[in-house]
Amino acid sequence: MTFNLLDRIGNWNPQLFREIKGRLKIGNIAIASALSLCGQLLLFLFVRAQMPVAPPAGEYTYSIYSRFCTEFHGYNDFKCVRDALGNFAINWQYLLLNLFVFLSIFSAIVLLVAGTYMLVSDLDKEERRGTLNYIRLSPQSANTIFIGKIFGVPILLYLAAILAVPLHLYSGLAAKVPLQGILCFYIAIVASCALFYSAAMLFGLTTSWLGGFQPWLASAAVLFFITVAFNMPLRHNPAVELITFLSPAAVLKLSVILVIDTISGTSLGYALDWLTGFFYEVQWFSLPVGTKLALTTALNFSICATGTYWLWKGWQRRFPNPNATVLSKGQSYLLVICCQIIILGFAFQDEASFNDSISGLLIFNLLMFIALIAALTPDRQSLYDWARYRQQIVPRGQKLWRRYPLLDLIWSEKSPAVVAIAINLFISVIIFIPWMLFQGTEKEIFCRVILCVNLILIYASIAQLFLLTKKRNLEIWAAGTIGSSILLPHLILYMLSIDPATAPILWLSSTFPILWLSSTFASFWFSLSFTASGNTILFAILSQWTVLVLLNLKLRSQLKIAGQSASKALLKA
Repeated sequence: MTFNLLDRIGNWNPQLFREIKGRLKIGNIAIASALSLCGQLLLFLFVRAQMPVAPPAGEYTYSIYSRFCTEFHGYNDFKCVRDALGNFAINWQYLLLNLFVFLSIFSAIVLLVAGTYMLVSDLDKEERRGTLNYIRLSPQSANTIFIGKIFGVPILLYLAAILAVPLHLYSGLAAKVPLQGILCFYIAIVASCALFYSAAMLFGLTTSWLGGFQPWLASAAVLFFITVAFNMPLRHNPAVELITFLSPAAVLKLSVILVIDTISGTSLGYALDWLTGFFYEVQWFSLPVGTKLALTTALNFSICATGTYWLWKGWQRRFPNPNATVLSKGQSYLLVICCQIIILGFAFQDEASFNDSISGLLIFNLLMFIALIAALTPDRQSLYDWARYRQQIVPRGQKLWRRYPLLDLIWSEKSPAVVAIAINLFISVIIFIPWMLFQGTEKEIFCRVILCVNLILIYASIAQLFLLTKKRNLEIWAAGTIGSSILLPHLILYMLSIDPATAPILWLSSTFPILWLSSTFASFWFSLSFTASGNTILFAILSQWTVLVLLNLKLRSQLKIAGQSASKALLKA
């Protein structure tokens, strides 16, 4: 029976059969099962240790208070009273709710962080051993490899998670969590795993230049992401709300809110406020996704499915050809439309502050466009091929492309990415304009947007220039330079004690409204753009345009040199 099942799996997906055969061994299964059961036992003992213990009757001379007791004595204050047997009366529903919450969070962290590490580490080992090239040469499609890796590499994690389901179900149902809430949480877990595992596969495939540091960096980023999703309070910040809905935290928060309302002593909700925050206020295009479980689950699944789809597209392009860009320019335009509509939905809230909303939008867009620059910027050899042979090798509509060379910059995969990034920025601005007009903002907001757009275009030009040079480790140089361009202006101005009020031109023209992802600084930057005079803002915009023109003139001259034939360059020398 087992062999027949393995034969069917091998016929359907040889890569999955290879991963299962290498990992599902008796020793590995025993270790994974023991770790899962021991982890559940330790978590149960940890929650049980928080229960108050009644001292002997003769020694009971003072009052004991605990949130697990039953007699309410004011704000988040419960006095422990004895029952008929002399023990403290315990609020078992609330105790089991805590067990359910901790087990949910622990399971999500283990699945997402450990699964990401395993996938990236597996790809890194395949790359270093050279077996990844053999897989590329096999008749298997990129989709088959993708599915086989995602289902096969973390298969021991799946086994450990399945062993935790009975305790999770028992604690949830005993705490009166609705069964549909638990099932929705499982759906959110599956959707989040698909998203994060797809991102891990693409990250491992495109960052081989990081060496053995890849899995640690990826897992640390996912751990930070999950920590923000479960702990960051939601106060109408679109970036934080989107992070919450990219993880199973959204469904868990609402499930806990629904249970707390049924527990005696309404102040118990404050004890889990670190988790629930103000989730009940969250809206998406004014839909009450923070109060309706079906809407929360549907939005979580839709966002994760959209992200997984685009990551899958990137894998399909990059796996067969390691030198190709992650996305084509046409795909990037559709991707930006999808992302901007999703993030804009969290900005349409009834009581949202405009400064908080625009700060979250800009934080998200900065991170998205940095990723987009990395996904669209071709490598040095592709740029050289495009500069030298673009007149001989053109796609369909040959006459049209030769008549309008700008089309080559818009659609060609090997052309510089600056024009495509500019078009994507224009798409983002067009999508945001109706929301800005709906908010009734002043004209200065458009100056802010222009300043941010200019800086992103400058970052894209710098990255393209670095990838055209002949230095080694070009990706590291490009990433380090863009990171320095974002952070160093803030730090230098602070170290030199240059006050924004006395030198607003330096702050407006060289700094993005983000410092350590701080919306407080973004609001400060916006207030600076309001208080600065019109001439100062205009001069800041002109200075950015000057830098942008100079960078692209340098890029054009480099491409012109690259387009010369070898014999022409030799004769000229």
